Amino acid sequence: MSSQLQELFDGAKAGRWLLPSADEPNPVSLARAISGICGTAQRVDDPVADRFRRLIGEPDHLVFVIVDGFGMNFVNTLPEDSFSRSHLALGSRAAFPSSTGPNLFSFGRAEWPGQHGAIGWYVHLAELNARATLFPWVRTKDDVNLTDLGLTGENVWPGIPEPLRFKRDSINFIPSLFSDSVATGALHGRETVVGYEDLPGVIDKVIERIRTASQPTYSHIFWPRVDNVSHEVGTGHPDTLREVAFVDNELGRLSRSLPENAKLVVTADHGHLDMPEQRKFLIEPDDPLTDLLVDAPSGDERILMFHVITGQEDKFTSEFQRRFGEHFLLLSAADVLAAELLGPDGVSEFTLPRLGIFMAIARYDAGMKFRRGSDGTGLTLNAQHGGLTPDEMLVPVIVA
Repeated sequence: MSSQLQELFDGAKAGRWLLPSADEPNPVSLARAISGICGTAQRVDDPVADRFRRLIGEPDHLVFVIVDGFGMNFVNTLPEDSFSRSHLALGSRAAFPSSTGPNLFSFGRAEWPGQHGAIGWYVHLAELNARATLFPWVRTKDDVNLTDLGLTGENVWPGIPEPLRFKRDSINFIPSLFSDSVATGALHGRETVVGYEDLPGVIDKVIERIRTASQPTYSHIFWPRVDNVSHEVGTGHPDTLREVAFVDNELGRLSRSLPENAKLVVTADHGHLDMPEQRKFLIEPDDPLTDLLVDAPSGDERILMFHVITGQEDKFTSEFQRRFGEHFLLLSAADVLAAELLGPDGVSEFTLPRLGIFMAIARYDAGMKFRRGSDGTGLTLNAQHGGLTPDEMLVPVIVA
């Protein structure tokens, strides 16, 4: 076992980090439970999914809300009698990386990141031998649309969105800004998606939909604003806490308006961690590290995957650990697989090339970005996620 992998396990044992676990509440098992409630035959034996299903029951109408970034660190800021705290069923561990893409696809495909292949905001695609920013659907280095480069959602995320398997009337309500995106179609099935403009309005739509339904329904809402505001101003800023309180109030209104044969389930894709300026590391285009890489690293600012030029592995390891070993673990791809960081089911054939040679994981509250060209931006986010700290990994499961 490498020293870096041993440190990872030691840190997890000490509680500094939370590793993803199929034996603890997790997004994949929750997705499997929801799929089963919606009439899909369970494809694997999953005791945690069974636990979720007993917790939720068998409602005629199921409303599933994902509040982006609404980790337990935010739930704990709310009053004890708030909707979210008074209906908190249990805490759950996010999938790793603790970022939006990996976790939304874990919900949307009922699979771990190693299987569905969405392993970061930036993903190195073997088809391009370059990094892509998948939610905007562009090649990162020049913003060329991936469709123009011959890629489709099915190429990048093979498989069937779980909602297309459901045996009940299903709608996924997604903000209009990205309701028509390639990623949204790959997550939910384009035919199930309805765009919306604001949270109160979409909650009104869901309430009316259930009140007038003549058959069982599934309604999903994705709300991104807690994440957006946290990134911009940090976790403790009044604007962030106001957004948290606003979401909690609206969820409470939704719950109170549902009939007895409906159930509301709320969770998040990840939490948030503030990043101090002194631990935001910006790598310039002329840095010696960039000469050792095929392209800029994939992943996120707190978890980076490096595709190192063949023959330069030792040099990269030495240079990275000398400069940044105090702030980042540097795991080999073999270490990542041994630790089951991308899930217990291994890594699919199309995911493996996306992993690269090394993965750097922030030890505490550090972040790193490789600037794209001389005019690229620095680390402008005040709070981030992607790593293994409890603030990033712990999310609520609220049932009402």
